[in-house]
Amino acid sequence: MTREETLERIRDLQARVQELRRASDNPAIERTMQLLDLYCHMARWELGDVRAMNPEAEAR
Repeated sequence: MTREETLERIRDLQARVQELRRASDNPAIERTMQLLDLYCHMARWELGDVRAMNPEAEAR
């Protein structure tokens, strides 16, 4: 898998995680999705694909 393919998968996963977080009415699930979003952000940062240092800023 290439770097670009990896980044595309991480971006897709991050978008789905953010959608689940917004749709959840369970605080524990919301927190878990927040952590998953952070880990996706960190993985993208490690691969040099960062639009913002704050993951929440990307969703705005």
